[in-house]
Amino acid sequence: MEVTPTPYVVIHHGGIAKYCSDEKSCAAIVRSYQSYHMDDHGWFDIGYNFVIGEDGNVYEGRGWNYVGAHAPGYNTQSIGICVIGDFSNFVPNEKALKAMNELIDYGVSLGKISKDYHVIGHRQVRSTLCPGNEFYSYVRTNPRWTANPVPRI
Repeated sequence: MEVTPTPYVVIHHGGIAKYCSDEKSCAAIVRSYQSYHMDDHGWFDIGYNFVIGEDGNVYEGRGWNYVGAHAPGYNTQSIGICVIGDFSNFVPNEKALKAMNELIDYGVSLGKISKDYHVIGHRQVRSTLCPGNEFYSYVRTNPRWTANPVPRI
């Protein structure tokens, strides 16, 4: 990341109705996301900083120290978190939501995410339905959500 601590956390969903509830199947889906990003986009790694499965595990993508490729205009000043699955019609399970919130708290404790960070949905910075209608409704209930993100230049 170029801006540390980062002021934004961008929430994504995989957008594909593939779900997982155990480490083996979640890791396989993460690898499929990674292959898609590397093979189809030519990126050096998966675009997200972290991916979360409904098994409650956090899978490292680019991690804390590399700029993501997930939200144009915000990549250098955000952490991108993707939850595996399509959450257009329902929200991720409690394990995934707990892991997501704990990851954000951990990032703050490490000094990687600003103490006054904002949470936004991917659709706020790009023409997309991500992170799905129901999940986006949940994201909007986060006290750190902002309706009007402004990238720091």
